[in-house]
Amino acid sequence: MATLAAAGALAHSPLINFPPPPEDAAAIERYRGIARKLGDHFRKAKPDVLVIIGQDHMRTLFYDLMPAFVIGTGRVNGWGDWKTRKGPFATDTALARHIHRHLLNDGFDAACSYDLRIDHGISQPLQLLEIADDMPIVPILINTGAPPLPTPFRCFEFGESVAQAISGYDKHLRVGIIGSGGISHAPPSGDVESEAPDDAAMVERLIHGRALVEANEQARQEGLVSGVLAGRFRGSVRPEWDRMILDKLAHGEAASLARNLDEASIDRDGGCGAQEIRTWLAVGGACGGAPMEVVGYEPIDFLITGMGAVRAL
Repeated sequence: MATLAAAGALAHSPLINFPPPPEDAAAIERYRGIARKLGDHFRKAKPDVLVIIGQDHMRTLFYDLMPAFVIGTGRVNGWGDWKTRKGPFATDTALARHIHRHLLNDGFDAACSYDLRIDHGISQPLQLLEIADDMPIVPILINTGAPPLPTPFRCFEFGESVAQAISGYDKHLRVGIIGSGGISHAPPSGDVESEAPDDAAMVERLIHGRALVEANEQARQEGLVSGVLAGRFRGSVRPEWDRMILDKLAHGEAASLARNLDEASIDRDGGCGAQEIRTWLAVGGACGGAPMEVVGYEPIDFLITGMGAVRAL
């Protein structure tokens, strides 16, 4: 039988692979050390495969068809955005398909992809944790950025079901599970339901932007970097909210946290990008709501994100 050998979650930021201003350089290096420490936790556990729960940032999933959950059950390649790997990535398709079928039988209508293209929401954690390129992965996407979103508690329950699938797998594997996202941040976003004439082009990109991803990627990255350097995202990091999240997880309160959070409160208190906390809550569910150890936390303005990490098992 397969066993869950290690678990953890960490923040990512697309900007971490770009030269920072001097005032943030030391904090970024400290966070890289936090991520390496979490990576050491996984290396000591010696997993045979990693389940990575992350998200897509409007590169693969658009509003022409927006599932709440997607399991990569076949080929996995990367967009290579923000200086991350393009792949191909090593995968364990047998475990992925087992997890997907278990989820369906457990009442989760998760989509599957036999040719999934992932962005930095999945690929950057592997880079930060310094995971070997030949480590097989099972990528799972949770919709954390295209409202309406699955509820936080539904994501906690989703993680419980993933863990049940792993424990019910009939091969002897050691499985690690990683959540990727957040913590607090407020990147640029758009409202697909806007009817304002000036928003028509933006709405069209949110629905049918897939064909334009590669053509628009450089401008997208340059626009965010210039916006950050110009100070347009000051206040994106909310350390008080981040520390509340970390404290709840450290005290084994992932389930109650998931019940008490909702889309509106997360947006208000943590920023629109903090909706990614759903991936951490899924890992909390996979760990049965057990207390997690806070590996470290750094609020970093240049990364426009509260950068933290937790571990369990």
